[in-house]
Amino acid sequence: MDNKAPGDIAAVFDLDGTLYTGHITMGIAEHHRTRRVKRLELYTYMLTHMPIWWLQQLGLVSETTSRSIWARDMGWTVRGWTPEEAKEAFQWLAEQYVLPKVRPEVMARLRDHQDAGNRVILVSGTFSPLLREIGHQLGVRETVGTPILMKDGRYTGGSELPVCQGKQKVTRLKAYLRDTTDINWSESFAYADSQADIPLLETVGFPIAVVPDAFLESYAKERGWEILQ
Repeated sequence: MDNKAPGDIAAVFDLDGTLYTGHITMGIAEHHRTRRVKRLELYTYMLTHMPIWWLQQLGLVSETTSRSIWARDMGWTVRGWTPEEAKEAFQWLAEQYVLPKVRPEVMARLRDHQDAGNRVILVSGTFSPLLREIGHQLGVRETVGTPILMKDGRYTGGSELPVCQGKQKVTRLKAYLRDTTDINWSESFAYADSQADIPLLETVGFPIAVVPDAFLESYAKERGWEILQ
């Protein structure tokens, strides 16, 4: 943990499974199927990545690796769109998929941090332009996601590495904060639900495990972290 002080207090929130109960991949699938857009790209993405999920269930691939691969290739689902063309989908996902699934108790914590003047930041493997739209709809100005690549004004489907997952969440978060006011990490907060988010949780003085998976729940109990169920 970086105990550098004084500085701003940050409140960092993971997205999927933490701030809301869904998963952005499922939201994209729902949008593309109901709106009948980019279905070839969607089905290619889902069919080629489901085996990775099964390997994770068998213990042959770590959760962090699995999440990173899914996040790395999520841009396939918007390949060929301009940012303007993608904006409708991003707004739909934020308004129709994420907002209805927000955890009220976690959102209340987020508002408390805003009221206290803390720097509230969403950090997620979700690609950056979609995460910015979700942040906008939630009233959160600062977001750190996985940038996706463009060529000739259109999304290529590729991602800028490293993907914002696991230890790289901390890397991308600190890179984002590098040119801003120092953060007092020992007085800061992080909210996350997954074993893969342990590096992020260990960065702050006040880690909160939100409806954690079995591994994170055990890990949090051993260290006396707050568990928000």
